[in-house]
Amino acid sequence: MRIGILTHYDVNNQGAQLQLYALWMKLKEMGHLPVVLTYRKNFDFEPEQELRNQISIKSVPYILKHFLYEKGVGLTWHNVRKYLIHKKFRKDVFEFASYCLADMDVAIIGADEVFSLENGVNIMMFGHGVHTSHLVAYAPSAGQTDIGRVKMFHCEHLMASGLKSFQFLSVRDAATAQLVKELTGNSPVIVCDPVLLYDFSKLKTTCEKPSRKYMVVYGYDRHFVERSEIEALKSFAKKRGLLLVSPGCYHAWCDRNIPCNALQWMELFRHAECVVTDTFHGTIVAAITGRSMAVYVRQSINTNKLTDLIERLGLSDRRIVDISFSALESVFSCEQDNGKIQARILQLREIGEAYLKNALSLCQRN
Repeated sequence: MRIGILTHYDVNNQGAQLQLYALWMKLKEMGHLPVVLTYRKNFDFEPEQELRNQISIKSVPYILKHFLYEKGVGLTWHNVRKYLIHKKFRKDVFEFASYCLADMDVAIIGADEVFSLENGVNIMMFGHGVHTSHLVAYAPSAGQTDIGRVKMFHCEHLMASGLKSFQFLSVRDAATAQLVKELTGNSPVIVCDPVLLYDFSKLKTTCEKPSRKYMVVYGYDRHFVERSEIEALKSFAKKRGLLLVSPGCYHAWCDRNIPCNALQWMELFRHAECVVTDTFHGTIVAAITGRSMAVYVRQSINTNKLTDLIERLGLSDRRIVDISFSALESVFSCEQDNGKIQARILQLREIGEAYLKNALSLCQRN
């Protein structure tokens, strides 16, 4: 079947690109023909974010003020290079078509935070206007959006009516499951993110890696900026004789900042001595590559999905309560049980694969 994928395909972020690649490859592995569905993202609730996230002539004043002036040339140049790398990666790998015009048998909506109302309401993510009669949700997340935010923006009917039109509904975390149940009255299946669904073990890619042993620090540019956090990370790395490497994001205090595509990003994780991250996909990639990790959950940013992920992968002993030298010493002095983690991943993969195969099989019959 020809299957459209509706997700945040154009985000300048390694995790978003990797989850799209994983779902694309999984569908091809299952014998289908995937296509990435394009759309214009809505920023009605946070209009300034459009200047940041949708690169155009209108973005220039914003970029000059908030990047070049406030954050510096280094970060701006890094993000421009990363944007161009991601753009080339998408062009080389994917086929694209408009969500409202594409010729497809089924549309899969997810993964990532496609149900989030953080910046605006994207009607196509709830099935409205999508050019197919077969809608399947695979591992979407609402992020920090809850029923209170949905009501605040008067989106209950829009979201509920759309979700009720799906033939198959799954979500990525417990908080999103609760929101879907409140809107539809039905409890969706919880399945794993596509990066866990697809088996990357046979996939190899090349990238330029540091010649010395290194530690990966992966967090967005706006994170890991507190002096106490920076000093803790630098002190820990120095004690262990490790370079501090930031793949995909820019931190001026790191020894190396490496712009890379999603597969190169995973490869840089694979060869690291250890990983410190405060992100959802950073945690997943550390888990599937078997890297010893420390995971910091920042409150009110990605609390719902990251806490849920930690519990599902059995990573509670890898969670740190702050970025301090003592916290890092404590977590990395304990051996990580990669056997248990890989067993959890396989269990989650089996559930996700069974759900997806069943949904697509029934869509094909009808």
